[in-house]
Amino acid sequence: MATPFVQGRLWQAPLFVDIQTICAHCAWPIHFRLDSALQFQVHTAGAEPLVFEPQINWASFAAPNIIQAY
Repeated sequence: MATPFVQGRLWQAPLFVDIQTICAHCAWPIHFRLDSALQFQVHTAGAEPLVFEPQINWASFAAPNIIQAY
């Protein structure tokens, strides 16, 4: 799955992705939306998922993907 913050920057357009997953600790279903500005809205009552961005200097990043840079 391509992340919206990367695709949004490439296309210079706001994007979002809806994510349906489960908690690795308790197997509770979680549904949330993440947008290209790294804002997220949780659609599962009581869920508090952690969302993070890799620590990469995006202004100088020139590699074809983040695998080697991460």
